[in-house]
Amino acid sequence: MRVQDIFLSAHSLLHYFDRLIFWLYTLEQMKGSDSTVLTEDSVKMAAHFCLPYLASLGIQSLVQQGATQGKTAHKLMDALKDTDILHWKHSLSELIEISLAQTTSIWRMYGKSTMALQQAQLLLNMSSLEPVNFGVQQNNTEAFAVALCHLAELHAEQGLYSAVSEILQHLKEQFPPHSQHAKLWMLCNLKIQFERHMNEGKYHLAEPLVTAMSALNKTEGLYRKAQVLKALNRSTEAYKILQRLQVHCEKSKCTEVVIRVMLSTAELHWESSGFSTALPLLLQALALARQHHLQSLASETILHLAFTQLMLGVPEHALSVLHEAIEPVLAHGSVIDKGRALLLTARCQMAVAGFGPNGHGQADLHLAALAVDTLNESAAYFSKLSCKERLRDVHYLQALLHRSLGQTSQCNKSAMLFRLLDQELQSPAPPVSMRL
Repeated sequence: MRVQDIFLSAHSLLHYFDRLIFWLYTLEQMKGSDSTVLTEDSVKMAAHFCLPYLASLGIQSLVQQGATQGKTAHKLMDALKDTDILHWKHSLSELIEISLAQTTSIWRMYGKSTMALQQAQLLLNMSSLEPVNFGVQQNNTEAFAVALCHLAELHAEQGLYSAVSEILQHLKEQFPPHSQHAKLWMLCNLKIQFERHMNEGKYHLAEPLVTAMSALNKTEGLYRKAQVLKALNRSTEAYKILQRLQVHCEKSKCTEVVIRVMLSTAELHWESSGFSTALPLLLQALALARQHHLQSLASETILHLAFTQLMLGVPEHALSVLHEAIEPVLAHGSVIDKGRALLLTARCQMAVAGFGPNGHGQADLHLAALAVDTLNESAAYFSKLSCKERLRDVHYLQALLHRSLGQTSQCNKSAMLFRLLDQELQSPAPPVSMRL
């Protein structure tokens, strides 16, 4: 073969590289089933020409599409495992980092926080992230930023805000405000601050963050705006935003946000005592969460269903339903979710035991004692996040239980704690029975 022929073949191959990379990028932006088929074809072509880098990019693109389409976690992980073999075989360290970051995101999406934490830490401990070339760091990639943002959010969910501050400080240093990937940690920081203020009942501090969030991500901004409006009892405005957001997310196939919007809409129905009208919406949300294997959202939806059943006067069914959700919530949920789940469980136990407005006959003292223990657990979680409004609810129920059980000293202590929080909050306590 002549030298000119070799040069032409190499030139054609390089041209093919460029076209395939552009093709994969274009497919990433496409919507619909055709993009999956075309990406599969590109992976086969890359494998045929022995192009591991491009084959891996194609497989990772397929995994990302599969996650949004509701594929099971084990199928996605099997596909990523195959790409990891390619990465290590050909020493593609950049793709190893991307694969670990993507695995972290997938585990978080599926509600497996422990696995997400493990994958993020594995990425951060890779030897390729050590200082090289006179102190130049390699950990300024997008994958590294994504992993750190996940770590910050996971720590925030457990109330470890000092660790969150350290992680965000490192992100700010590694990715200055005007650098390429700064948007990732900026949005992450805003979401963490927003959730913290909402948990603490400081809605006046959460509201200004919505504008900044909308500038970085319009969908996130709209959803948070609806949350603030709902908390401020501006239900009509919140409902309009949620309806607009649901239509948009259904078109863009953003399933997670669609489910969250449905849950928020159901909560608005509760405010007008429309518990029966909330049921179809919650069942639809649960079916969607299970179809896409979103365990965290499925558990949250079950909590909403149990609350609705409690309000409809069937606490036995509510308690039965709760047993399905309580284990994954306690294993993988955030501190606020654990506290809410236990508080709801205690309320169901009290109702079944015969305490409350609909109680009749002889109270079940054993179940009442269980409710006391459950309330104590929920109080520990709410204290960790300084959720004073929730703690006020817990102390109210504790006082009610202790009084019914004839435990005067414990009743007085709980009543005193309730009064102190009530004076500190300086806002009328909403009916405990009207919110999850």
